[in-house]
Amino acid sequence: MLLVTGITGHSGRLFAHRLAHERYAVPIRFPVRPGSDVNFLKSTGLNYSTVTGDLASLDFLNEIMQGADTVLHVAGIPLSGNIMAAAIRHNVRWAILVHTTGRYSRFKTAAAEYIKIEDELLQLRDKIAITVLRPTMIYGSSRDRNMFKLIDFLYRHKFFPLFGSGSNLMQPVLAQDLANAYYSVLMNGERTANREYNLSGKEPIAYLDLVQTVSRALGKRNVVMPIPLWLSLLGAKAYGILSKNPQISVEQVMRMNEDKVFSHAEAAADFGYSPAAFQDGIKGEVEEYLKKRELRP
Repeated sequence: MLLVTGITGHSGRLFAHRLAHERYAVPIRFPVRPGSDVNFLKSTGLNYSTVTGDLASLDFLNEIMQGADTVLHVAGIPLSGNIMAAAIRHNVRWAILVHTTGRYSRFKTAAAEYIKIEDELLQLRDKIAITVLRPTMIYGSSRDRNMFKLIDFLYRHKFFPLFGSGSNLMQPVLAQDLANAYYSVLMNGERTANREYNLSGKEPIAYLDLVQTVSRALGKRNVVMPIPLWLSLLGAKAYGILSKNPQISVEQVMRMNEDKVFSHAEAAADFGYSPAAFQDGIKGEVEEYLKKRELRP
């Protein structure tokens, strides 16, 4: 039996549809939170069951692990420790953990927790096979937390303030490419068990080019207004002092100017990972955004 957490999330839903497309016949158990919308699963034809509960509950984890052979954990890194402990208690053979390339950030507050959790779990490989997947920033639909906000801002505003030069490189990954990777990892366990893979977009893109790519996809001609990094940092510092609930910090501005480039060569070699280029992947998300605007009263 396959146990999958996070099936109602962004890449989780797409993974369910990929399983359906492949006519995956192995029994699957989907733990979901109370009130979760699981209606999309009914049309998949998968041999599945859902169990409602809280993944933070040790009793619930013990319940859902019974009979599981493989766990695909997509529901969040803070839950990984308890997920793994329960998996080991119930003799699960293989765990596939979806974590993040955020562990490589040079800023401690961004990376320290990820590193601590992950490094402790990797010491457990004598008890269970562990594969770690590390996506970069995920995009692809209104369910993402980053690119959709950028699309909305560029649609509604003529001018776009750019903190720094915009030359920092990014490598966002399309959610559908992640879902496909989950399936490929699962199907190639002889090569992917006990391995670690970065899952990034096809190639790096400078942040300025990324903004302009989104602007073109929207059919807009946004005016980008670069703000020198020193001035951006000064403004963020003053904002942090004056505001009771600042929405941006000095460290966030610094992280926005950090290169986030990660090779996915090992994933390509081991299970044929072949992600989309950003200029192709963003088109669907822009189309979804424009369609949602058309439907608004």
